[in-house]
Amino acid sequence: MANKPKTAPTGWLWTEDAADYLGVAVTTLYRWRRDDIGPTSKRHGQRRYRYKISDLDAWMNGEPSDREPARAAA
Repeated sequence: MANKPKTAPTGWLWTEDAADYLGVAVTTLYRWRRDDIGPTSKRHGQRRYRYKISDLDAWMNGEPSDREPARAAA
């Protein structure tokens, strides 16, 4: 039986899946979250985090997230 291609994910991804989606290591995503420089995440329970796919796409395209302060024009 031939392997079916993966379907595009919809909705939310757990940290491990979000790291795979971005093409980075899970520890890199942890570090970005700690340093507040990565994509927006939402805490789910005590230890798990999830990422909205639209937020990951926006972050990869360089669009500002809601948590970034607006920059005033010089």
